[in-house]
Amino acid sequence: MSIPRLILAGVEPGPALDLVAAALLAGFGEQRTTRAILLGFDLPLWRLTYDVAARAPRALDPALYSAPVADELFDQWSEHMDLALVIAVRPLLDSWEGVNGSRAVDLARRVDAPVVLVLDARGRGASAAAAVYGTRALASKLEIGGVVLVGGDDSGAGAELQEALRRDVGLPLLGHIPPQLTEQFLRQYAGTSRSMRTLGKRAPEADLAQLSREASTYLQLDEIAAVSARRGFLPAAPRRLLLAETSATDLVVAVAWGSPLQPVMLENVDVLQAMGVNLVPLNIARDRELPEPCDGLLFCGTLDEQAIDTFCDNALLLQELRAAAAAGLPILALGGGALLMLQRLADSRGRSHDLLGLVPAEAELLEWYDRPRYVPAEATRANPYDSGQVVMHELFDLEFLVLEQDVSAYQIAMPDGTSRTEGFVVGRCLATTLFASFAASPGMAGRFIAAMRAARGS
Repeated sequence: MSIPRLILAGVEPGPALDLVAAALLAGFGEQRTTRAILLGFDLPLWRLTYDVAARAPRALDPALYSAPVADELFDQWSEHMDLALVIAVRPLLDSWEGVNGSRAVDLARRVDAPVVLVLDARGRGASAAAAVYGTRALASKLEIGGVVLVGGDDSGAGAELQEALRRDVGLPLLGHIPPQLTEQFLRQYAGTSRSMRTLGKRAPEADLAQLSREASTYLQLDEIAAVSARRGFLPAAPRRLLLAETSATDLVVAVAWGSPLQPVMLENVDVLQAMGVNLVPLNIARDRELPEPCDGLLFCGTLDEQAIDTFCDNALLLQELRAAAAAGLPILALGGGALLMLQRLADSRGRSHDLLGLVPAEAELLEWYDRPRYVPAEATRANPYDSGQVVMHELFDLEFLVLEQDVSAYQIAMPDGTSRTEGFVVGRCLATTLFASFAASPGMAGRFIAAMRAARGS
């Protein structure tokens, strides 16, 4: 694999990395085919990269995937790209959830990728260069191509910092986003979701995209591209998970997307596609009927709370979905997709939405998390698509107001030694508010395919 690759990582935690990542994606979007790959998962950063990038980003979650699986996914996602841009959610030297080998520096060594560091220069002088110097020393034998400064001015302390980076640290300056633009972007970005109850009122996405494009003009894009191309051929990772197959080429799965469903965990789509399944997009706000033929449905993602009514108001599609479920069509509804299966959902503003009603429950959506909370789960015998123990994650807090759960999908071990049930099994429909990954549980996709074949023969 000779694809140019680059790891963008912060020296310290903070939103400066998010700004530079968005600026790079906006700047490279018109020049080269770029795949953004998050190392770790951060919901605001995911949404930002999804809105700004020309191609849907992916996420490597070290808490879910072993190093061989992560390397295979990286290899797959980098194919046919002009640039693979890895955006490290945690700083270069910090691990993800304490997982061994999960640091950005570890991935950089495994895939032989150079690094560009991001330093938040707001209100800081030459002493901030010490953080870059220390990071470079601790990341020994790793190629660091340069530094991007965020905030800070070109005079006084800011000028001293730039000089210290060049003179004492010996790293080139690959960009310097000015203070006024930095503060404007970060104010808008903070207003989208961070530290807010659910999603709240979001700033217009076009504002962030426009600010990202403006910020890209302050980056040395040609020099950064040259850094990414310094590495040579990297042998392809052995394929164990994403093996090209033809066994399911006759099956059609409708993949739900569009307002209010926002996609995450897109490796589920990649795994199904590798297994030969024909994937057809189903816009749940605009489409009025299911594709013909349709052997299964996949609902997976987060929700834009402001747009839930766009789904609720699509009466013809809701009628089709209810009829399909009653006829035994296999349905996988994960994360926010499971919320659409409820009878009713109350949002954070007290508004109540009548939804699909495939599972016997009503709930209130309390909060979205910026970072995943990992949950050890064990599939019940009634679970049609999963088995054994698996780690999944949750991105929101939910309180059930009405719960008539006859058959659950998982048992969750609680810290106090007790357990609770999670998820619903209704016929061939599995709905769980947890986010399940086919890459972490490869048998799940196989059972989903087997259920579609059984449904077709019934």
